[in-house]
Amino acid sequence: VWDLRRIWDEDEDPCIAKLQGHGWGVESVIFSQDGATVLSGSRDKTIKIWDWRNSGNCLATLKGHKNDVSSVAVSPDGKTLASGSKDQTIRLWKLAQ
Repeated sequence: VWDLRRIWDEDEDPCIAKLQGHGWGVESVIFSQDGATVLSGSRDKTIKIWDWRNSGNCLATLKGHKNDVSSVAVSPDGKTLASGSKDQTIRLWKLAQ
């Protein structure tokens, strides 16, 4: 269950991870194919990749959109991230393996 910047276990009360770092609200969130990271797109025009299982730290910040990032998706092989923005562009990003 999602609460903006926190990940909660459906069966447990405590917060699993608290992800902080975007300057504005989060518009889209997805887990990586292996489940090890979370990717988020924000109104601050960035995409962040989070290590939610271990540290909760931001591993990378992707910049390039000129407006809110409204959607993020990972390819079936986990090698490519697609992001859509209110700047009317779709960007493809190569993910490190």
